[in-house]
Amino acid sequence: MIRNIYFDKLLFIIFLILIIIGIVFVYSALSTYQLYSSNSSIIIKKEILITSLGFLIIILTYLLPISFWKKIAYPLTVLTILLLILVLLIPTSGVKRWINLGFMNFQPSELAKLTTILFLATFIDRKKNEGLNNWSKLLTAFLVPFLISFLILIEPHKGAAGFIILIALLIIGSSYFSLKKILAISSIPIIILVFYIKNSEYAMKRINAFLNPMGGSENSHQVFQSLLAFAKGGIIGDGIGAGTQKLLYLPEIHTDFIFALIGEETGFIGCLFVISLFILLLFRGIYISLNRRDTFTQVLGVGITYMIVVQAAIHILVNVGLFPPTGFTLPFVSYGGSSFLIECISAGILLKISKEPIKSIFYGE
Repeated sequence: MIRNIYFDKLLFIIFLILIIIGIVFVYSALSTYQLYSSNSSIIIKKEILITSLGFLIIILTYLLPISFWKKIAYPLTVLTILLLILVLLIPTSGVKRWINLGFMNFQPSELAKLTTILFLATFIDRKKNEGLNNWSKLLTAFLVPFLISFLILIEPHKGAAGFIILIALLIIGSSYFSLKKILAISSIPIIILVFYIKNSEYAMKRINAFLNPMGGSENSHQVFQSLLAFAKGGIIGDGIGAGTQKLLYLPEIHTDFIFALIGEETGFIGCLFVISLFILLLFRGIYISLNRRDTFTQVLGVGITYMIVVQAAIHILVNVGLFPPTGFTLPFVSYGGSSFLIECISAGILLKISKEPIKSIFYGE
């Protein structure tokens, strides 16, 4: 009975603390909405609903066997590709990223992150005995991430498209493939992505804002106000709830720039604490995953760990002005619908992996 409810306590505490931090600072960010928005109560109610649903999803995902994810990996890949095509067909004058579910807008590109990991974990597990160090296997492994990335690029969502390729490279590079062949094949989508960004006026505006935060444009204004939030916070911060950047000075502070709010209200100490949580998650997640018995579980766990920590790193780098604005949320902390729910599914899977046997290392087969 004890074994049935076992999971890694440290991993669970990290997820729990991050979610609690998210509740505190999202509420802090949204607390000022009532001053200028009639929809403030609706937004707060949605946050309560999504957070409650997230806790339920973690529990339900933990109860599912790891074999379930291997069984649905390929069907889920097909479904994700169909959803990415569907979102392109929805009539809209702007970007095509969301499917309206009524209570929230679902973003297929968020599901695509987890789907890419599931596909690669299944593919590597099934093909490793045949030998993965050849061009055909490597091309097949890259095919699905390339296709998913391309569909996301059309939306357009260049940051998410690049993120899919990056996660695929990290997983494939950590597996049994030839590094030289990986670099040769990966150069193709990277060149395409760079060319697309270079010829995108919107993307270049964001890059220019990163290079010149005092430029006066809308994007440079965000970067400047984010840096100002950290400067105002200093070492210990202004106090939770006392920040002023959320008073319309820093747009999207509850999503894309919530780390800046943490910096303003809790200072360097608070920022260091949050960064430490993600660093601890990185080492703990990889340690747990690599000590599991089968290849699928190892790749799945490492991939999920990469996904969470790399996204956190990009969000933090954007907030401190070391990376162009990309629209990435801070995992488990930022206000979000589909992104938060996919992160909760990932947390449940990682907790389940921590329960999986490690017979091949400590007990023998």
